[in-house]
Amino acid sequence: MKLLANCVQYLVIAIIIYPVYYIWETDKVTNFCEQVEDGMSKEQFVRLSEQANVNIRGPADDGFIGGKWQASVVPGKFITAEKCVIKGSGNKVASAKLFEVETPG
Repeated sequence: MKLLANCVQYLVIAIIIYPVYYIWETDKVTNFCEQVEDGMSKEQFVRLSEQANVNIRGPADDGFIGGKWQASVVPGKFITAEKCVIKGSGNKVASAKLFEVETPG
């Protein structure tokens, strides 16, 4: 019975904390995406992502197209909101846009 009570308490705490976590993580991604400027160097972009402490995927080359790359920044785990997609060419950022994350179903 005590185990059940403890589980319920943990569940209530998680339900209270999750909205704060959700807002924190989505704001981090939105603010970061707004700070990325067209023409910014790739190194500045990577440094900015480290300072903002965001989950970055990439930059990865876009196949065989000469020098084009793409990176994305997504909120933390268990959050399906917006993601920031950054595209660049060579050593420069070309664009940074927010997109809705599509949920399966």
